[in-house]
Amino acid sequence: MKLKRILSLALSGVLAVSMLTACGGIGSALANRSSSFRSELNGAQEMLNYKAGDRSLSDAIYTVAGTLTEAQANTNGVDDGVESTVQQLTGYREPSLTPWNGADAKETLTYVKVFVYNTDNADYDTMREVADNVADTLDGMKLNSDAATANGVTYSGDVAAYEKTVGTGENAIHALVVGVAITQTIADAQS
Repeated sequence: MKLKRILSLALSGVLAVSMLTACGGIGSALANRSSSFRSELNGAQEMLNYKAGDRSLSDAIYTVAGTLTEAQANTNGVDDGVESTVQQLTGYREPSLTPWNGADAKETLTYVKVFVYNTDNADYDTMREVADNVADTLDGMKLNSDAATANGVTYSGDVAAYEKTVGTGENAIHALVVGVAITQTIADAQS
């Protein structure tokens, strides 16, 4: 009896996965573009050397990219709803885009900024164009300035990027969701 029950559960699991695939769930797989975007972002700015290794960021960007709506896919910049969801999923904070001051840092914290682009738009149809826009937005933080690094404060960065097709046929939108996480580490926390 138990063997029949186990077999029944296994078959229902296979059926559920095949139904999701047919309905566009798992079959609408997201394309991980984190490594290629990281290279472009590092080439577009000199403030930080970004990596693509933050699992929490990657999982959160994957999640929001998977549920992206048509309106969100047309953002071409920061979408507050997508960004707040990533902040909730990661526990990271929203960064100020004005110059940072290391003397104000009280604890080690990670901040996240999230961007969504319609890559069918001629202004954002290459990774470099998207990276340039992200770099321009983040440039206001001036993380490589003397003020930002006062008191031995250091910064490290991570990126995650996933591509998703929203909709079908002629109305399909190719969107890129990018998350940039910046960790501010105070000198006391480094030892």
